[in-house]
Amino acid sequence: MKRNLGKIVFLWFINTTLASGTTYQWSLLEQPTSLRVNQSGMVRYACTYDGSASEYSIKMHFVENGSYTASILSQEDKIIHGKRIQTVNVLITPKVAGDFDLKANAIVSFTSLGAVENTVLGRDNVGKNDVVETKVALPSVKIHADENSMTLTGKMSLEAHVDQPSVRGYEPLHLTIRVKGSGNLDQFIPYELNISGVKVFAELPQKLISPSSVGYEGEIVQEFALVARESYTIPPFSLSFFDTDKKQVVTLQTKQIAVEVGESYDPSSLLDTPKVGDTTVLKQYGIYVVLVVFGILLGEMARRLWKHRPRRKIKYFWDEAKSSKELILLLALSGDKRFDEVIQGLEEGTMSLGEGKRRLEEV
Repeated sequence: MKRNLGKIVFLWFINTTLASGTTYQWSLLEQPTSLRVNQSGMVRYACTYDGSASEYSIKMHFVENGSYTASILSQEDKIIHGKRIQTVNVLITPKVAGDFDLKANAIVSFTSLGAVENTVLGRDNVGKNDVVETKVALPSVKIHADENSMTLTGKMSLEAHVDQPSVRGYEPLHLTIRVKGSGNLDQFIPYELNISGVKVFAELPQKLISPSSVGYEGEIVQEFALVARESYTIPPFSLSFFDTDKKQVVTLQTKQIAVEVGESYDPSSLLDTPKVGDTTVLKQYGIYVVLVVFGILLGEMARRLWKHRPRRKIKYFWDEAKSSKELILLLALSGDKRFDEVIQGLEEGTMSLGEGKRRLEEV
């Protein structure tokens, strides 16, 4: 007999009532039905309360599964027509091909109004019975993952350019490689460059990316400094990925870049020796010396002033906590899973109040 998902969800809504009388219900707003391996998609859940429900907070927990990875992308909390709606966006990425179910649980925490007031007033008398936690199984999400042999998946572009077409011998040439787009850019593998007769200095890629509904979006910049004595050619760079718009593997390639290396600098040509009795040239050199000394003094003054500048301390919502219990409550009400480690340490007594606040600043 086929199960009626609507009936199951309805019965589960009826049972989500806590001691305060406020009811809430979870719903699935958005989900992908099909993805490629390594392609990310967004699943959106919503928890709707029958009132403002200021005493409630939620934390998400995903059932571990080797078929996919899941993480919270963003959370939104708003009041519409007097009803509180909490929306959670989850980023799901298949790791193997096939059908799988995304299973997630939510821990709904209810804190009595009296306990909240005591916390605001600085009273350290919040007991275990003041906080009630209920574990709710969220609707299962079925997703089909197709085969994909490419590490990168999404929509991307590739470009490479140098700061100048020609240099003198042993003068550094700056090469910049830029990858833009969206997808699993966090899996980008840095380029390696080897050119005979050229000394290559490479920097780690700068990943200027941010989470999005398709994984990440933004750009990755990798820079090189090339030093050589003779002319050389920079070979083409290529980028292969599965294009989610074209539904096929795409390989991008830059053009090779010819670099002309001229004669090296002649030390004798860098400085002309002034003739004896030529006071004009001597005056110019005197002015240069004065300017250099003035620049050094000005730089030293600026460094000392910057060192003693007033620094503004960042204020956090947990700064007002006067005790470990108060800090635990504030962190639990935030619903941010990054604070779980600190909460656990405070509850077990392995972490003091001061140490907990310091750890939070590093999160």
